[in-house]
Amino acid sequence: MRLLILILALVTVASTTGWIVGQAPDGVRRPLDLPSGGSGDDDDDEDAPETINFWGGEYEGDAFFWCLDKSCSMGWNGEIEQLKQEFTQTLNSLSSAAEFGVVAFSGGHVVWNPMPQRANPANKGSATAWVLALNAAGWTCIGPAGVATLNIANQSSKQMKQVLILSDGEPYCDGANTATQSLADITAANWQRMPVNTIYIATDTGGIAFMQQLASQNNGTFFQPN
Repeated sequence: MRLLILILALVTVASTTGWIVGQAPDGVRRPLDLPSGGSGDDDDDEDAPETINFWGGEYEGDAFFWCLDKSCSMGWNGEIEQLKQEFTQTLNSLSSAAEFGVVAFSGGHVVWNPMPQRANPANKGSATAWVLALNAAGWTCIGPAGVATLNIANQSSKQMKQVLILSDGEPYCDGANTATQSLADITAANWQRMPVNTIYIATDTGGIAFMQQLASQNNGTFFQPN
């Protein structure tokens, strides 16, 4: 009698266990104490590089820092208005995972924000409005503005940072050519050796040698739109 009861008990336990294991929602028999899986990690998406197109040149990175000419010559043939359009289109193409910064120069320089900022809608709107309010006037003091741009970029923890310096002339500040000093100052400020890309938008050749050398000394590219 006791043997019969023991056999019935074992059969009941075995049947119950089989039913529980068999109820996995995907039809796969798995032990109940193992996890059924989960979603992937999204960190890789946040660090993925992006490709921007600025004034016809393409640049790949996860953070972009602009140094923009607003000297008086930028107003001679409507360059300042084209700059505003090009910057707005490029900035709006960034995802919110990217970081950016903006500096503009003439006789002195002005900074949109002294820290790298995420390219979320609020920051993109603020930076766009700031650039749209720029007016063309003054000298072409590239050196101090380039240093200020690098100081912002150096604070970013992103791994593929790109600096973009745009001008329509060589450095002239208070009536003096400052090309040699500007090269030395910007290169010294670039202690992280990030790419400093130069975009020369003038039709004359006056600033080409400077912009080419600046890019060459700082792991960047020189680009002159057609």
